[in-house]
Amino acid sequence: MNAKTSALLCLLAIPAHGAVLWSIGSDDQTQDGNGDATLGDLATLNGVEFNVSGVQESGQDPLPGNPANTGGSGGTRDIDDDYYFAGVYTTAAGDYTPVGNVAVSESYYDRALTNGDPNMRWHFNVPETVGASDTLTFTVDFYNLNESNPGDTSGYDMTFWVDGNQVGNMQPHSDADLSATQSWDFALSDLGGAAEQGPGFDH
Repeated sequence: MNAKTSALLCLLAIPAHGAVLWSIGSDDQTQDGNGDATLGDLATLNGVEFNVSGVQESGQDPLPGNPANTGGSGGTRDIDDDYYFAGVYTTAAGDYTPVGNVAVSESYYDRALTNGDPNMRWHFNVPETVGASDTLTFTVDFYNLNESNPGDTSGYDMTFWVDGNQVGNMQPHSDADLSATQSWDFALSDLGGAAEQGPGFDH
């Protein structure tokens, strides 16, 4: 498939409880991708709403990223592959130095996947309200699949990883199913279990 640019929104939820742990963006057929201070996209963390703005992607970045990107546009924009929700990150899930205390959730996020920038990472602490038998669902909803030539067919083969381990299978997504969401289910055990809930653990 000829993959170009895909803008998206995402959320992590426990459907059986009707609970959304976190979300970035709304399913309203719009996207604030300007990277400016208008912060026109809705986000939530454990039921608390705040606003964010998408920023044009800037290439692949290594962990752990910067928890205080300042957004912007053009060649001076400040963004990376790592979005941090407010939390405490002192124990890493991999070979990197965690960023420590993040007092407030970031205001800017990487707005799209591209051929040259195919990764997005969302960092969060797992609330202690999540139970061992709960099913967590990560959902992606595309806003658009952008082609420089409108006649071309866009598509992405997407994989979802939790703490360095792939969850579920690769899922293709193309122009034909643009309006459909994609979801992956996983459990607390994929996040290290009860021993890695609460502040400190970078997921």
